[in-house]
Amino acid sequence: MIERGWNKAELSRQSGISPAFICEIVDGTGNPSIKTLEAIAKALNVEAPRLLEHHMNDTWIGDAIKLPPGYERVSAILPTFDAYLVKKKAMETQMKLNKLKSKTSKRKRPSKKS
Repeated sequence: MIERGWNKAELSRQSGISPAFICEIVDGTGNPSIKTLEAIAKALNVEAPRLLEHHMNDTWIGDAIKLPPGYERVSAILPTFDAYLVKKKAMETQMKLNKLKSKTSKRKRPSKKS
């Protein structure tokens, strides 16, 4: 939504979902159906599961879905062992991203002067 320059009203218009319900969903108080998630995903031109990813750990998705250069988000169906390996790598990468995010946010904080 943010990377498209849309506000909640525009997402409502594009998805056909009421503005009040969009606000509830964005604020985390709404409980959308699969059909509603699919409408929002279609409006945003993303896969529906991507809308749920930010609830898994502290990811970059809350920051307008802008990943650092050299990173990309993927979704795949894999055999169990391959999925295990990918999840393990994803956890390692998430830890690296969290450290990078932490360093970035520390640089943006104003320094305290006595």
